[in-house]
Amino acid sequence: MGRKLFVRVIGMIAIVSFLFFTGITCEAQTITIKYSDHDPPGGMRPKFLSEVWFPEIIKQTEGKVKIQDFWGGALLSSQEALKGIGSGVTHMGFIYPGHYPGQLVSFTALKLFPRGPSKFENMVWLYRKAFEEIPELKEELAKANVKPLLFTAGLPGAFCSTKPIKSIDDIKGQKWRAGDKWAFRFLENAGAVPVSVAWDDVYMALQTGTITGCFTNYDGLHLMKFHEAAPNLLVSKELWYAQPFLHLVNIDFWNKLPKDVQDGMLKASEIAEAAFSRVYDETFDKIVEEQRAAGCTVTFMSKEDIAKWENADRLQDLQKQWIEEAKEAGLETAPSVMEKLRALVQEAIKREQ
Repeated sequence: MGRKLFVRVIGMIAIVSFLFFTGITCEAQTITIKYSDHDPPGGMRPKFLSEVWFPEIIKQTEGKVKIQDFWGGALLSSQEALKGIGSGVTHMGFIYPGHYPGQLVSFTALKLFPRGPSKFENMVWLYRKAFEEIPELKEELAKANVKPLLFTAGLPGAFCSTKPIKSIDDIKGQKWRAGDKWAFRFLENAGAVPVSVAWDDVYMALQTGTITGCFTNYDGLHLMKFHEAAPNLLVSKELWYAQPFLHLVNIDFWNKLPKDVQDGMLKASEIAEAAFSRVYDETFDKIVEEQRAAGCTVTFMSKEDIAKWENADRLQDLQKQWIEEAKEAGLETAPSVMEKLRALVQEAIKREQ
């Protein structure tokens, strides 16, 4: 009896150890997935993930998955996220490709298309088609050991100014902030003086007159309350923010998930992307309404203004410059990437006509 009891005890210890180290509990066979995001909760995209995507994942996997979310850079900063997801610090997470121009070179080509589709349903169509037809996009992510599950987007680019702004001509000769080198070039083409200011310092720079205005995505502008210091706004849905917001998963972790869980997560992402179209439009309209109610002046850009911002003649030169720089960075297929994206962007715009 003593020997049998000893064997049972050893067996129970082995089972408990196995369950502990694999993360599986006897009560529920749930898989806990860590998700990291550098944005704080409350904005359009974080709120959408918490209220739509995460619950849909749980639903489509029949409760086999639980999301453990970390916001505001609590786990990984915006500059650490790509490596952190790929190395397994977190299972899933959000990145903005613009923060990784050296690693995600092919993604930067999208910034060379300042005018794009105004509806998210056509943006996500473009992103999905691009991943099918431009292998460089997948390859750059795979090299980082990640793959995309969900595409979302920031609201269109918008101008907020401390001075009245009724057209793009009103920014000429003024100091303006933007978030990347290509947006700087667009500001230059429009006659403004680009100024580099850290994101967290923009509000103060507007207050102190260091800059006259800021060009950035409309939801980011609203979340940071830049309109309080710069209550004159110029907006258009056609000034899409181009690069997709990527919600990635670690490839090693993904490959170990049961097939039914993978299928459920993919289905949840498909449903969420369809739902995001309504959120995108409603959020844009709500921000316009709130800003006008707060006393801000919100002006919609004319077709002439949009054409001036796009500046087709100089845009061709910038696209050629991107091709040369991308080739120097190791992307030998840069001309092909640019040509394929040009065709897809044009097709996405035509889908709205």
